[in-house]
Amino acid sequence: MSPAQAQWFAAGYQLCAGPLQLGAGGLADRLGPRRVLLGALAVFAAGSLLATVAVHAPCLIAARLLQGTGGAALSPVSLALLLSLHSASGHEDRAVAGWVSTAAVASCLGPLLGGSLTGLLGWRGVFAALAVLASLTACRARSLPAPHPDPKTAMPLDALGIALCTGTGAAILVTFTAATAHSAALATAAALSSAVLLPLLVRQTRRHSHPALDAGLLRRAPARRALLALLTLFSANSAFHFLAYFHLSRAHSLSPVQAALVALPATLPAVIAGRLAVARSAHRHGPALIRAGLLCVAAGLLTATAGCRRPTPLWLLSGGYVLVGCGLGLANGAAMTTVTRHRAAHLTSRATATATTFAMLGGASGPVAAGAALAIAAHLPLGRGAPSGDLPAAALTAGASGGSQQGVTVGVHASLVLIALGTTAAAFALGRRARTDR
Repeated sequence: MSPAQAQWFAAGYQLCAGPLQLGAGGLADRLGPRRVLLGALAVFAAGSLLATVAVHAPCLIAARLLQGTGGAALSPVSLALLLSLHSASGHEDRAVAGWVSTAAVASCLGPLLGGSLTGLLGWRGVFAALAVLASLTACRARSLPAPHPDPKTAMPLDALGIALCTGTGAAILVTFTAATAHSAALATAAALSSAVLLPLLVRQTRRHSHPALDAGLLRRAPARRALLALLTLFSANSAFHFLAYFHLSRAHSLSPVQAALVALPATLPAVIAGRLAVARSAHRHGPALIRAGLLCVAAGLLTATAGCRRPTPLWLLSGGYVLVGCGLGLANGAAMTTVTRHRAAHLTSRATATATTFAMLGGASGPVAAGAALAIAAHLPLGRGAPSGDLPAAALTAGASGGSQQGVTVGVHASLVLIALGTTAAAFALGRRARTDR
């Protein structure tokens, strides 16, 4: 893969899954959650099979986009199905707790299982295992009760709004990936498309009676700041993981399993900090916790740059993961609590879908931001010693050794510094707006 293709491979799933989540809840209300869940699992399995047999990069990227299309419904619809199954017994809180706990365990085991499969069977084995897992899950889901959809609660589906949201996100990503690949014409065309699509999305959100994005959240200053914080937070988080993995695999020559073990300590701090942030946000500490979380992420990024032109020691990299995990838990917990507090009572699913869409789009933009930072770092004094003019390719492709390894280290460190500075600036900007509103 070229650097731009690697960025699209990493970002494609979130790019499709994020905006399409906006319609998943409405579709489940119309057709029933079990039926939508089965359809989503079928699409996800088809995307996984396509990735298993892919023979070139564009096919693999298309498979990731198809996976994201199916994956868009998995989180919101599975939660809706659990809530419907527990509504009669009055234990909806137990359903939510089980759903959140499962997600935390999955985030811990996923990289280890993926790394193990990659080491044993190669990358194709990971996608084949996902196809099998989706098929087994579908078989189990068929035996669940099928709650009948209530036509009275079904709202019109804003298909145009979902399409505009997807198109806007794609155009923005193309703008940066084309610039990284030195394609000025494509970058200009994509930037112009973004400038046209974004106002159309805003206009559609304002005019539609039931827009895909929750217009009420966007009009409330605290909720709007929380959404922007989610966008910044997950962009910085995914950029860090994107760069740190290449640093571990190239500069330290670690296997996928070993790289996952270095990142593993971030999981528990993220869970603990998230629970703490949710509890404290109930006492009006949400803006301060969001700012503290973003600054904690920036500190983790800077910690991972220790070593200058030499590879960062593994214990410091692991410490960077811990700081990023703490910041992720603090800012994510506080932001989601702020969003739910300012939602309309009858638009809970739309509010949560809007928040997770901003988070997904942030996750999609992270690898692209990492590639752009690598390109910028090649021209900075901090990036001297890196392969001139070809830093993204050197950092994102295999086979680096000797002097190229040093160039990869310098380029990754410089890029992490740039992203940390951007995250810090966003933290203070959001904090200043909060004080102005008060």
